[in-house]
Amino acid sequence: MPVFLITATDENDKRETHRVEAENSQDAYHDLESRGFSEIVLHTDDAAAATSSLFPNRAEIEELVSAADMVKFQSLSNFQLFLLSVGKGLWSIRLPLVILGVVLLYRWKFSIRLMIIDYGFLFLLFVPILISFWSVYFSTGQKYNKLMQSFAWARWQEVLKRVPALRGHVPEFELEARRAVALTALGDFDQGLAVIKPFEADPEIPRWMYLERLSELYEVVNDQDQVIECMRLAWEEAPGNPTVQMDYAYALLKYQQNLPLAQQLLTEAEQQHLDELLKMILYYFKGLLELNLGHCHVAKEQFLSSLSQLLPIAASQPLLQLFVDLNRAYLAIAHAELGEREQAQKLYKRVEPRLKALGSTSIMDRYAAAIA
Repeated sequence: MPVFLITATDENDKRETHRVEAENSQDAYHDLESRGFSEIVLHTDDAAAATSSLFPNRAEIEELVSAADMVKFQSLSNFQLFLLSVGKGLWSIRLPLVILGVVLLYRWKFSIRLMIIDYGFLFLLFVPILISFWSVYFSTGQKYNKLMQSFAWARWQEVLKRVPALRGHVPEFELEARRAVALTALGDFDQGLAVIKPFEADPEIPRWMYLERLSELYEVVNDQDQVIECMRLAWEEAPGNPTVQMDYAYALLKYQQNLPLAQQLLTEAEQQHLDELLKMILYYFKGLLELNLGHCHVAKEQFLSSLSQLLPIAASQPLLQLFVDLNRAYLAIAHAELGEREQAQKLYKRVEPRLKALGSTSIMDRYAAAIA
C-alpha cells in the first residue's frame, strides 16, 4: 500500500512527521484528521507514494531513515545532503571523538608523540566523511538522478545506457517506463509499447499511473489526441485524485484543448488536500490556463509565484528543473504578449537549449509569434 509522508500536530501540541499507509493522499489526510491531528501538511502526492511503494528495499529505507529526514532530504542539494550526512555520522561516533580530543590534548600538553592507536582514532574521524561522500555522489540515488537528468534533456541513448545499473534498486515499472519512452523517441514505437504493455495487468501498478506513463510515449511522437485520451482514461480511473486531475488539465493546456474542462479540473484539485509540491506546480498550471485565455498579466503573476517556490528546491531534482524551464518558457511568452521584449528575450535565451533538446516546437513557435 502507498505510504504518505505527513507532518501534523497532535492533541498534546506535539508536531511530528509521520508515515501513513493509505489508498490515496486524501484518505491519508483524513486518517490523521480523524485521529485528532491538526495543522496537517502533506509532503507526498499520489504518484510519488505509488512509486515509492514499489521500491524493493522500501522496508530497509523506512527502518534506517526517519520520516522527518525523508522530508528534509527532498529539498536539499547534493552538497547540503553531504553536510547533513557528515553531521549525523560524526554525531553517531561522538563518544570516540571526545576521547580522541582528550587524548590529543593530553599528548600535546605534555609533548608526547602520537602512537599508532592515535592515528587510528584520527582515521575514524574521516570515516563518516568518506562514507557520506560516497553515499551522496556515487549512490544508487545519484545514479537514478543521472538517469532522470538524461530523461529531462531528451538524451535517449543515455537513458537506455543508464537503466541496467539501476535494476534491482529501482522499481522495474519506473525503469521500463523510462526505457519505453526512450525507445519510442528513438523511432521504435512498437518496441516502446511492448516494453510498457505488460504492466497494464500488474495489480501493483494503479491503472491511472500506467495510463499516465503510456501517455508519455504518445507525447514524444507528438500524438496529441492519444495523449489526451490516455489522460482522460486515467481521470476516469481516479476522478478524485488531485494528481490525475492536474495532469489531465496540464495535457489539455499544453495543447490548448477544452480550456473550460482544464479550468474545472484545476478548480477541483485546488479544493482538495494537496502536498507542498503540487501546490507549487498548481501556480504554473494556472498560469498556463490564464495565458491560454489571454490574461497575460495574471498569467505572469502565477508563473512568478510558481518559480519563486520551485527554484529553492529544484537544484538537485531534474524533473523540477524541467518544470522550472517550461515555466520560464511560458513566462517569456507572457512577457512577449505584453510587449516586454527585453524580459521575454532574456528568459527565452535561458530556456532555448532545453526546448530544442525536447523538440518543443509548439512552445518555440508560440514564442516566435508572440515576439514578432
